[in-house]
Amino acid sequence: MSAISAQRKAPTFDIDIHTLLPADSPRFALDQAHIRALAESEAEFPPILVHRATLRVIDGMHRVRAAELRGQHTIGAHWFEGDDRAAFLIAVESNTRHGLPLSSEERKEAASRILRTHPQWSDRSIAERIGWNATGVGALRKEIADPDARPDARVGRDGRVRPATTAEGRRVAAEVIRQNPSASLREIAKQAGISVGTARDVRHRLAEGRPAIPESRRPDRSVGANDPATPVAPVPSPTVEEDTTGRVTAPDLARRITLFDGLRKDPSLRLSESGRLVLHRLHTQLRTTEEWRRLAPTIPLHGRSAVADILSACADDLRGMAQELRCVEDSLTG
Repeated sequence: MSAISAQRKAPTFDIDIHTLLPADSPRFALDQAHIRALAESEAEFPPILVHRATLRVIDGMHRVRAAELRGQHTIGAHWFEGDDRAAFLIAVESNTRHGLPLSSEERKEAASRILRTHPQWSDRSIAERIGWNATGVGALRKEIADPDARPDARVGRDGRVRPATTAEGRRVAAEVIRQNPSASLREIAKQAGISVGTARDVRHRLAEGRPAIPESRRPDRSVGANDPATPVAPVPSPTVEEDTTGRVTAPDLARRITLFDGLRKDPSLRLSESGRLVLHRLHTQLRTTEEWRRLAPTIPLHGRSAVADILSACADDLRGMAQELRCVEDSLTG
């Protein structure tokens, strides 16, 4: 059930119009002609939606102004419980689904705001909410200076976490193939988080001595011979999950991805905003170790000790958080 549908089933009550505050709306201005037309009609207005925490009108400002022209002092309403960000999203979706359509500039401004508050959402997910197109949202994302608006992975409306590009997935696929040349395409695709077709293309490129990532798809086209996506000679797959250098091996990576896939299918995570953020962070974490393995040789010798100290501290923090989660689980199941 969508948030808008849930509001329709909420109890209706009458609220004093004079206690209401202007909407935090995607609209730049109210349409006075539409207000007059509503006021002159004999129709009974559907309940407006009011943000309980602030008394701002989320959906229904035209109806409020029309009720004032009719001489009414109260209007039917539903409460909305949630924070300001959620209230704005409901306002955008409400204005998109009924009433006067948003202008192109209003949709663009709404998309820009959502990109800053929910950068992990996919272009298509945002476009569906504002009644725009994914291409326009993607172009707008590139214009935003804040790098946080362009995360490595994004969450679609189905709750699935997908990489923003296939470049990282191709890198992981190349590593999986290097460690286990006999791995099936389906296994490579699953471990790398890419399609079977992309896994097939990576294998063909490596077999022909070409980089796993086509030149046009590389985030940084200045990468040269040291590009980790450049094919290397296959080596035997390790028989243990972690070697003496602490390097993550294919079996260990496969286990982590299997655990993540199980969480990704959990409705309690993929159908809530906080849950989708957890999935996004975990997806990013799965890629981080591989990234550091590739970056480590490029770190200047005089800076390696400091980088190592920072990574060790971060690892300690993650271990502490993992221990807290286990303690909570033990207390609930014990």
